[in-house]
Amino acid sequence: MNIVTLSFKLLEPRRRAFEMATLDPLKAQERVLFEYIRRNKDTEYGRRFGFCRIRSIKDYLSSVPMVDYEDIRPLVDRMASGENNILTKDKPIFFGVTSGTTDKPKLIPTTKYSEAKKDDLMNLWSYYIARDHPDVANGKILAIVSPIREGVTPSGILFGAESGYSYKALPGPVKKLYAIPYEVFEIESYEARHYTILRLAIQADITDIATLNPNAITILCRKIDKWKNLIIEDIEKGTVCGDFDIPSRIRRIIEKGLKADKRRADKLRNIIKEHGMLMPRYIWPNLKLIECWKGGVMGIYLKELESYFGKVPTRDMGCVSTEARSSIPINDTDAGGVLAIQTNFYEFIPREDENSARKRVLLCNELEKDKEYFLVVTTAGGLYRYNIDDIIKVYDFYNKTPMIEFVQKGKGASSLAGEKLYESHVNAALSNVVKMENISLKFFCAVAHPEEGPRYAFLVEFANTDLSEEDKKRFLVSMESELRRQDREYDYVRNAQLLKSPVLKVLRDGALEDYRRRRISEGGQEAQLKAPHLAANTAFEHNFSVEKIIPFPD
Repeated sequence: MNIVTLSFKLLEPRRRAFEMATLDPLKAQERVLFEYIRRNKDTEYGRRFGFCRIRSIKDYLSSVPMVDYEDIRPLVDRMASGENNILTKDKPIFFGVTSGTTDKPKLIPTTKYSEAKKDDLMNLWSYYIARDHPDVANGKILAIVSPIREGVTPSGILFGAESGYSYKALPGPVKKLYAIPYEVFEIESYEARHYTILRLAIQADITDIATLNPNAITILCRKIDKWKNLIIEDIEKGTVCGDFDIPSRIRRIIEKGLKADKRRADKLRNIIKEHGMLMPRYIWPNLKLIECWKGGVMGIYLKELESYFGKVPTRDMGCVSTEARSSIPINDTDAGGVLAIQTNFYEFIPREDENSARKRVLLCNELEKDKEYFLVVTTAGGLYRYNIDDIIKVYDFYNKTPMIEFVQKGKGASSLAGEKLYESHVNAALSNVVKMENISLKFFCAVAHPEEGPRYAFLVEFANTDLSEEDKKRFLVSMESELRRQDREYDYVRNAQLLKSPVLKVLRDGALEDYRRRRISEGGQEAQLKAPHLAANTAFEHNFSVEKIIPFPD
């Protein structure tokens, strides 16, 4: 009996309890909410907002304010400096890092208590995978994560990527299922990191591939042909090529687990002889499942996965952010899952209320199929009525519980590869570049292009008519550099090659004025007409005539 089959049997009572809860989701939500506020009633936040006096969900909504990260940043900063009993009675053991609307990263507390709640949810998610794919652990799992360690807080608490933290914290027996030692993800050179992942994975019998972003998988697949001979030679000798910049500490850890495997090397050579190249579908013929995001723009990248792997089932990772994991995928068909009603307390703001002075706040039993909502969470880690700024769609119901999928980041934001780029980042970068380069602009907009790599196109109408091509290239390079500085996650996905270099699309003179006239003729209010500096919808570009495209000087 393998570990997946054993887990499947052990988790059956957990599955029954969850599915029973989906018959009355509001009751389950009430139970979760009161568990969290009673636990933290004597914290500074709990005393400030009278947690001890709350007797109903209605009391909670009227007593506790809805917040975003900037509202609670001073409190989290105090927690990071070592103060306790601020947002939660439990001491933080780790801070997950993510981008927000400013250039300062957000630190999201993890405690032993919140970690246990997340583990419960992940066990349930694993149950449904084991039910549908009992052979998934007959080989190795290829998981791709980000490195955990970005730094320590003033009180010495580690902060970094949530995915790396979870990977490193896996129990010993479970770790043995994974093909890649955690230390590989700490290799700073992305070429060296990618080579090492492929070298180790290609020697293994991979039956499951798991990562949030499907583009991370296709990037690896594109590089197999370039390195195929080096990889085969390394597998035959039981080595890792010395041409790559791998720290000696990490190289020792990797090589400790390697064995020369001439049989595998010969099999790979035969694949090349028969098919002309090392295609993943032939390298890993026993692959049972790919786990990755399927919602939002990610569906575009799934088509390329199929070209490499054929018709391998894909399971969505669910609605996941550093702040909260909000859904449990239960099949391979959907790009989402059942609302995780036993893990967090949720509120929903209808998307059509985005610009309304009086926004409706709905609970899980008030949602409608095919409607979109902003997601607000209360979590075990000390977030209360926290607006994640994610838009989700209710695409179905499981019993009486909504099934949700991620649609996009919220107002003024774009995320093609996990970068969470906000218009505020673009505004700050643009302001700095215009001053630095002494350039005048009539119009600028960064437009998301998921189908081109993905990448951003910078639409620009220059006011300076005497700019040379070199001046325009310098503007493009400076804008890219400033965006990296303003948004740490944009910098990360660019370094990780998940996002291609931006391009500059020079608009013809008068393009903005034509756009304004057209909008006014369509009924737009001239005084309120504002062209965005960031557009998540590629169609926005169709409003303009592009005179010239200038590629990034890589």
